[in-house]
Amino acid sequence: MKMKSISTLLVKGIILISFIYAGSISPTLALRFNDISGTTNLVEPVQCIGLKLGVGEGVYSGVETDGTDFRLYVQRSFGTFSMGRDAAGDPQFSIGGNYNILDNFSVSFDYIINQLTADSDKLRLSIVASF
Repeated sequence: MKMKSISTLLVKGIILISFIYAGSISPTLALRFNDISGTTNLVEPVQCIGLKLGVGEGVYSGVETDGTDFRLYVQRSFGTFSMGRDAAGDPQFSIGGNYNILDNFSVSFDYIINQLTADSDKLRLSIVASF
């Protein structure tokens, strides 16, 4: 129990430090299409909300959640690395690419690596609007 409280405190501290040193903070809204390669049916989109923090020239950090899963990410102009947990509480990591359509509108394509759980790897497509 003590280890869980320490890790929770550490994550909250990292988020607080990110807010203190952030150059600009903007909310994001996204539509995620999870596991687009795992089914032949049309994938239902999931709404996602988050915060995107400008931490340097062309470098962003942020948090996103859809109510069941959660992720922390670092984004550059060419790609994103993220880590978090899924709806079952299992860890998940992803790497992906970004394409800016307009100034505040982008599309991202992520490869979710689930080697620590019994789930297979997944592909996720997201349409993101930043404000």
